[in-house]
Amino acid sequence: MANWLQIYRLVSFGFAIFSGIIVAALAAQITAFAEAHFRVYYIYAALAIATGGLTMITLPIMLVIDFLRRGAFTSWVLIELIWISVLWVLWIATGALAVNNTSAIFTTCDFVADWANQLCRETQAIEAFSFLAWLTLMSYTITLLVVSLIAQNRGQSLWKLTVRDYASLPPSQSSAFNPNPGALPPQQFQQQQPLMAMTPAPQQQPIYQQPYQNGSGFNQQQPQAQYPPPQPAPSPSVISQASYGMQGQQPQQAYGQAAYPQV
Repeated sequence: MANWLQIYRLVSFGFAIFSGIIVAALAAQITAFAEAHFRVYYIYAALAIATGGLTMITLPIMLVIDFLRRGAFTSWVLIELIWISVLWVLWIATGALAVNNTSAIFTTCDFVADWANQLCRETQAIEAFSFLAWLTLMSYTITLLVVSLIAQNRGQSLWKLTVRDYASLPPSQSSAFNPNPGALPPQQFQQQQPLMAMTPAPQQQPIYQQPYQNGSGFNQQQPQAQYPPPQPAPSPSVISQASYGMQGQQPQQAYGQAAYPQV
């Protein structure tokens, strides 16, 4: 399916070819009449023949080559910008020269002689179509240049591509990293999610700090109170043996007191 730029190109070239045919035909008739009756020729008419001839020969060739062979160098955007710029410069020169040479003579097409009225109308037609062709080709050149610069800014070069290749260009991939992924379209955001998952963020180790007391930190270890080591409790077997191991002794022997014989 043709893109809008390709349709605009076809319409612009078609109108320029139509203007070239009309201008070249009218200029040739004026030149033939002037040479037959006055044995002179007008400079603006000669330039109009050259400009119209170049336009109606080169532009159809570019369209046919682009249709038959895709990617030909004659259809490159860079070549089109250069050549179309040359053509619209020639067209504005033709119109300006025609106005300059005939403004003093053909002020109004109201002469007694019919041939003078015919020359006046033909000259006005050359001027009109020359300026229209200039505006058409110049507007197409500016549009193509702006589109190419926008594509270049997005990382997609169009200089060695054709206008037909403009619709088949992939979406812009110039932004490898976008700090705001919410601003991306949904498809591009989904494509960047696996890349973000493959590079996990570094984990930060928790930093432990010493507690603070009364608003000021301390790093020295607080002195701890010294307590005597706990004494092991006497086992029940020792108590039973000390208390009841010998008959006739007092229970006080169980607590380590010496037993004295009674007198």
